Amino acid sequence: MLRKLKHWLFGYLTIHISGTSPERFINLCSYKRIYIWNIVRDNENYQFNLSVKNYKELKPIFRKTRLVPKINKKHGLPFFMHRNRKRKGFFIGMLLCMILVYIMSLYIWDIEVVGGYKYTPEALIKFLGKNDIKAGIKKSLIDGNKIEEDIRIAYEDIGWVSVEVKGTRLIIKITESNMPAPIIEATAPSHIVASKNGIVKKIVTRTGTPMVKPGDVVKKGDILVSGIVEIKDDFDGLLNKKPVVASADIVCSSYYDYSDEFSMNYTIKVFTNNQKKGLYITPFSRKLFLYKPSISYDMYDIIVNDNTLHITDSFYLPFQYGTITIREYVEQKDRYSDEEAIYIAKNKLQRYLKKLNENDVYIVKNNVKIDINKDTCITKGRLLVEEKAWEYKIIDESEWRIEQSDEHK
Repeated sequence: MLRKLKHWLFGYLTIHISGTSPERFINLCSYKRIYIWNIVRDNENYQFNLSVKNYKELKPIFRKTRLVPKINKKHGLPFFMHRNRKRKGFFIGMLLCMILVYIMSLYIWDIEVVGGYKYTPEALIKFLGKNDIKAGIKKSLIDGNKIEEDIRIAYEDIGWVSVEVKGTRLIIKITESNMPAPIIEATAPSHIVASKNGIVKKIVTRTGTPMVKPGDVVKKGDILVSGIVEIKDDFDGLLNKKPVVASADIVCSSYYDYSDEFSMNYTIKVFTNNQKKGLYITPFSRKLFLYKPSISYDMYDIIVNDNTLHITDSFYLPFQYGTITIREYVEQKDRYSDEEAIYIAKNKLQRYLKKLNENDVYIVKNNVKIDINKDTCITKGRLLVEEKAWEYKIIDESEWRIEQSDEHK
């Protein structure tokens, strides 16, 4: 790929040769290390590609082999610019376009929230907006650590947050405290530590020093496999300590507390056939309505269908377009029967269990119970599970360097 780009930037030629000794010509090119490619034979003649720089070096070889060269086609940026040298407006437009793309690449134009079970992306994006984190913010003003801390403080049941800037996108990954946090691969020497309280059921160590065994009770933050490996001599004397990325298969026995409740009384929306549609564009985070319908309904829902233009999956542009649909409805009050409420509660619990299974959590025992207390359906209990329940913790240099110096004292 890089070679093709280099040939295009500096230009290359398609050459047709005719004569009595084309094979000798190819051998001489190989001997003089002149790179030719896409060699095609046409009866007794040959055609190939060659860089502009190497074309002059072929003249002695042409004379020696008595071949007649003919340039069939010229490729690449130098020839393109030469052919269009009188089109100044075109090149000025290209230059301005490149400058504009560069300027746009300095900003965030799309924010995506991934991984929420309880909290919707819209709610978190709205929260970020109140903290001045919104589309149109400069990348240089993004402080990932502060965003992670703000989200954890505002939402106590969000246990893990990751902030990543990718192209012109801000991607925020969250995991609520009643869901397992994803394991982030270590890129530096690290320990494997417990991500929650539990009991070790299985441990098979590949790299590092195991610090626990099956049956051990561990607390959050305890080292399960140390990333510090001791190097010993034949007499079991300590020679050195080496930091590595610990690697192991670990299964822990732990639990999740599940809690959910909803009112037995509810209000449903009965939509009428009345609705209105609008059209808008959003250049540089400023919404402009091409058609904005007037709202004459007492009760209505607004459905927004938003689209963001993008060049690649990570390079989004500051231009959105979309439609809004305003639908009229009337409210109708109702009440769940006990059977309906239990059915809804079971479905919500099953969705949660399915989510745990998708995250490699094996349910050992389900102690969750559903009760109806006057006007409220309450689902509450504990799930006993087996899961990985570990994460990486980067080794501080002082952990092994200070200990190493102590051994030599």
